[in-house]
Amino acid sequence: MIRSTVSGLILELSERRLELESDEGALYTMVDKLVVPHIALGKVSKLILGSHWKSASEVQRQHFTVGFKDLLIRSYATAMFEYTGQEELRYRPVNLKGGGRIAVVPTDLVIPGQAPIPVDYYCLLEKSGAWKIYDIQIDGISLILSYRNQYGQYIDTNGLDALIESLQLKTADFK
Repeated sequence: MIRSTVSGLILELSERRLELESDEGALYTMVDKLVVPHIALGKVSKLILGSHWKSASEVQRQHFTVGFKDLLIRSYATAMFEYTGQEELRYRPVNLKGGGRIAVVPTDLVIPGQAPIPVDYYCLLEKSGAWKIYDIQIDGISLILSYRNQYGQYIDTNGLDALIESLQLKTADFK
């Protein structure tokens, strides 16, 4: 799933680079179509909000999930333009955990002239039989824990509704 998603993104970016550079909406749509279906958004949102998830209303949970998804699209789309064709993602053997329900897909991002960067994808096997990404660790740093720490402090100071509004403001240009 990861290999085919990355290959599909690189191919689409290569073929449509000029169009996508001039049309952010098309870029965001492409990332939404090719990447988002492979992310366990509900699980990701729950893990990021941590203890705040339990006290959040269903509406707050939905708004946070949509706002965070839009932020991911924007972040991923921006990062895609740093791809030059010189980078390589090397896959190492997959590790299964949790009775085969969790897969860790270790890779190394190889950039010419730099030390390889370990990037581990944590995937969850859903009841439907599909694998979905729920965390990425870059050089040993979990994106889930990073966002949980950052957002937890923000929520403690300003409240969950303020975080949701902040995410909506940051991503208003998607819509």
